[in-house]
Amino acid sequence: MNVITYSLRAGQARSDQYYRDVATFTDQLLAEAQGRIQSLVEAFQPYLYASNREVCRSYAQCAFELLTLGVLWRVYAGDALDLAEAPRRVMTSLARLRQRGGVLKPGVDLLRGALETLFLLPDSRRPAGAPTPTLDHLDRLLNWLEATGNFEQESKRLRVWQAFLVNRPPEESSNALATAVGLAAWFETRSEAALGRYTPQVEPFRTRVHRNYRWREDAIFCGRRRVEYHLNMVGTEILNRVFREDFLNTGRKVVVVPPCMRAQPDDKCQARSTSLGARCAGCTPGCRVHQLTKLGDKLGFGVLILPEDLRVFSAGEISSSREDQAGLVGVSCVLTNAPGGWQTQDLGIPAQGILLDYCGCRYHWHKDGIPTDINIDHLLQVLGISRNKNRKVP
Repeated sequence: MNVITYSLRAGQARSDQYYRDVATFTDQLLAEAQGRIQSLVEAFQPYLYASNREVCRSYAQCAFELLTLGVLWRVYAGDALDLAEAPRRVMTSLARLRQRGGVLKPGVDLLRGALETLFLLPDSRRPAGAPTPTLDHLDRLLNWLEATGNFEQESKRLRVWQAFLVNRPPEESSNALATAVGLAAWFETRSEAALGRYTPQVEPFRTRVHRNYRWREDAIFCGRRRVEYHLNMVGTEILNRVFREDFLNTGRKVVVVPPCMRAQPDDKCQARSTSLGARCAGCTPGCRVHQLTKLGDKLGFGVLILPEDLRVFSAGEISSSREDQAGLVGVSCVLTNAPGGWQTQDLGIPAQGILLDYCGCRYHWHKDGIPTDINIDHLLQVLGISRNKNRKVP
């Protein structure tokens, strides 16, 4: 198997050990975070309730969000301070236009690729290290994240933290930002020890291959740092825990897989389009999507290829009654799964996330595409199904 940036198998036949390791490290992270952020979270949760901004978030969600703030600060804050206002406005507008899809998307992507290269890619001449965090600098970081078009879910949540901190005493706000950055520093070191065996090729890819991504609209996305992979690994684990009960209480389950799991390319795959995503037509027996579809027929879950917009699952096609509500299992690569969990939460869709064991899509990672795969036993565990006994389990 060609390891492009990460592999949950780490040279083994299966990814079982990864799921044990990420669960153990997530426990350690949440314990460490509690000693650092408990008082901050205890002030933030009533703010959410009183401001009617959204439903209150659990401690684990808050910890993940503050960790995200700290990690993104350490990685991108220096670049954000270099971004001028005029290109920022143009790129933010283009990012929002791209999210709408449609016939303009290819042209928008070409323009975004050029502007990303000119204004957003890191400047190797800039001194290493992140600046001291301030509320003004935080605003500029969030503006930069929004301009890239790659951090929609992250920036949405961090804007709420920004609004909270703006209304706190200045010293308290400064301490909160420093706390998030300090937690991220701890995380970067500890996550490499705990999860680094699964991300051995991220930095070699960034050094040797990523230089060829200049002028591409996915240059920022494909150039993400190793710590960002680790952040999203624990993010998926945390969000799965938070949303677990709601997911299990749904009446039916649907597994949504990415196109890169197919054995055939777009022009040869015979999957049939539906309003909720494509359904496998069984054209290739060895295709992983076909095998999952057959397993789902046997064990009682549906399988669809990822639609263009997850909002179809919150629309009229899906019943709002608990008995018929669909719980989704979203399958994707490390860098997109946790943001997908946030998106399904916003849409009111009970969901769980499953990581691809490795990446390989031809749109981002490999010119010909490498069919990707998942840990089937872990998928069934997430679904609450016993493979051997063909019955639901807790």
